[in-house]
Amino acid sequence: MRKSFQLPLLSSLPALLLACGDRDDLSRYNRVQYSSYEQCMQANRAAVTQGMTNPCQKSGRGAYGPYVRYLGGGTRYVGYTTTGGVATSGLSYDKQGRASSFKAPGVSRGGFTSSARSGGSFGG
Repeated sequence: MRKSFQLPLLSSLPALLLACGDRDDLSRYNRVQYSSYEQCMQANRAAVTQGMTNPCQKSGRGAYGPYVRYLGGGTRYVGYTTTGGVATSGLSYDKQGRASSFKAPGVSRGGFTSSARSGGSFGG
């Protein structure tokens, strides 16, 4: 007698891995910490010029710059709301330096990532 097994999960695994391969969520972004809010705003003035209203967020130790993700085709930046939350849209720069807006990603179960560096600037 021969028994056969059906493994629907394994047959759909390649499609599932492909769909999750390059998720865009904030756990894949980094942010720079600055000594002061003013220093952060100065370093990220290009973001304001391009339309980002809140590129910096005050913290107990200074301020955080926007969330940044470097991609093969450009860079993405996500700022903050006036109440300190994460903005619902961000700025995206392509390889040629052209700016456009995009729908900001959500927070994954992995949470936020941050950088303890005290310098840096907004690209563009």
